[in-house]
Amino acid sequence: MLANIKGLVDRLELSQAKAMMPLFEAISNAIDAIEEHRDGLSKHAIRIRLVASHDLAHQGGDETLVLDGFDIGDDGVGFTGENLASFKEAHTLSKVKVGGKGVGRFTFLKVFSSVHIRSVFQRRNETFLREFDFSIADELKGADDVVPIKESQGTKLSMRGMDSKFKGGWPQDPAIIAERILAHFLIRFAARSCPPIVLESPNHAPIDLHALFQSTVVSHIEERFFNVLGHTFALQAYRHRDGRSRHDLHLCANGREVTTNKLRDLLPELPEKFIDADQEPYTLIVLVTGEYLDDHANQERTRISFQSDDDPDLDRTLVSRQSLNRGIAETLRPLLATDLTSTNEEKRSQIAKFVEQAPEYRALTHPRYKELIEQRIQPGLTNEKLDEALLHVKRDVEDSVRKEVRHVAALFETETFEQYQERFQVVAEQANEIGKAQLAAYVAHRRTILDLVSQSLKKVRTDDKYPFEKVLHKMIFPMGETSKDVFFEQQNLWIIDERLCYHTLLTSDKKLNSVPGLENTSGKEPDIFAFFYDTPIGVTESDNLPSGGVIIIEFKRPGRDDYNKDPADQIIQRFREISDGNVNDIDGRQINPTNLRYTGYLIADLKPSLHRQVYGRYHRTADNEGYFFNLAAGNGCIEIISYDKLVKDAERRNRILFDKLGLHKH
Repeated sequence: MLANIKGLVDRLELSQAKAMMPLFEAISNAIDAIEEHRDGLSKHAIRIRLVASHDLAHQGGDETLVLDGFDIGDDGVGFTGENLASFKEAHTLSKVKVGGKGVGRFTFLKVFSSVHIRSVFQRRNETFLREFDFSIADELKGADDVVPIKESQGTKLSMRGMDSKFKGGWPQDPAIIAERILAHFLIRFAARSCPPIVLESPNHAPIDLHALFQSTVVSHIEERFFNVLGHTFALQAYRHRDGRSRHDLHLCANGREVTTNKLRDLLPELPEKFIDADQEPYTLIVLVTGEYLDDHANQERTRISFQSDDDPDLDRTLVSRQSLNRGIAETLRPLLATDLTSTNEEKRSQIAKFVEQAPEYRALTHPRYKELIEQRIQPGLTNEKLDEALLHVKRDVEDSVRKEVRHVAALFETETFEQYQERFQVVAEQANEIGKAQLAAYVAHRRTILDLVSQSLKKVRTDDKYPFEKVLHKMIFPMGETSKDVFFEQQNLWIIDERLCYHTLLTSDKKLNSVPGLENTSGKEPDIFAFFYDTPIGVTESDNLPSGGVIIIEFKRPGRDDYNKDPADQIIQRFREISDGNVNDIDGRQINPTNLRYTGYLIADLKPSLHRQVYGRYHRTADNEGYFFNLAAGNGCIEIISYDKLVKDAERRNRILFDKLGLHKH
């Protein structure tokens, strides 16, 4: 042999996933030998026999098929002198015309320790036998020795001693091995350029691969051509009726499969299985061929060279896998329109139902996003996964609309008013839909918060230890924070009063003298300030110079009935400190207390001891579920709100929004 075999074998790239490559190479060689007869493929045949490993488990009666090797026989022309010379040459050029790289036979020695060849061939109308071992140690010792024999032409190739690291790449079910052979040579089967092949295995019925092809693979949907960077590719899609299979994408070179990938990674809209008119499941097998793939397959036919995504400038002559995938997807989708009809209908129905509970995605049900949704959303997702998928689509739509808004704005100087108006109208409609979706999400958030408050109220009334006031405090505004620390969406002051959302500075669960501008206050805390349920929130309204407002909110534990004084006195004391005039704003400027308005909210259950403390001093609210009291100086008031009234009023204020989104609970 013209090269060191061990070195060639060591350098071969062969992963466990490609452990069946020696079988595929042997079948390919057998087909080539049969084709040399030039009398029709149907007159010949290939027979494969799987050989089990007689390990301890097998000896103990375990019938699980653990392979040690296989035999493959054909009635081709055999190892003629010309074929032997090619076999001896390390990088033979004899099969270049059919895409052969001349190194496939070295995969035999990569996976198996023993390779034996017995071949009968003709020379000048005489028949001879050539029998030898192919090995790393002895290479082709004895291959030149021939003896006359009276047998039909053909070759039997036997491989034994499978390397343990490759055993995981061989299925234990002969039917799956047959399917993989079929997939690897699918182009040949589809083109009727493959001789009859039978697969035999211990304790299993023989499998006729042509019959398997006819029963599981339906005629291709259609062949289409597409171009990527000047390279032409052909795509064929087949319906595969084997219920165990998945949707597969095969990149093929020189009539053979090189790589296999999950088609759903490329087309997420595909269901796990299609169902035909007879309610039978089927999957898709997609073959992609082209001169680029023929020219850029590696010598082992296990990989195809593409442009690097990390460094696209490295070799501009290569096609990127991303560009090829995009071309495959754009070509394949129109072919699958009919197949996907029922899947898309079910998907739209699922999304429509889901949107009832997640109205922030309602804009995505607009017809203009129909194709995007069909392509980006997998069918049959759980609600959690569907929410995640829709969120990604929504963000992409929002990004594209923002970019289009900037683009349209830039056109104002260059296009006519009529052209600008037309473009603006389209982008304005899209922006409006997104705005509606964002509003819907915020309204749904309000519905959720009110539901949580209601459920917490039920909990506290059945469990005296439940710290509802702490929970409510956190719901309305995070404890220990200021408005400079918290995003607008994280506070829910609207539960008490919508106007509270529009403040200049807000502090939660902090001593007043720790707040910038309030250093000159006493810093005193309410008697039970140390407890989580009795901490103040201070709110200053905007434009507080020269006038403005100060708001104090206090939470009292639900069900509390031990008041021995007016609980609102704590709020009044804080007002008095601020009105003394020793208070600056957050920018260090002194606040003029003359025109300040003071509002206090006390959130508590209206229990008998509370009624007694406010009797004669407070007025009842119109709904009789609370009290209010005007400060003696006429510059503010204090309102006592029951927890039930708090929730009920918030629901009333938001009812029209809940109704419009179908979120109101009657």
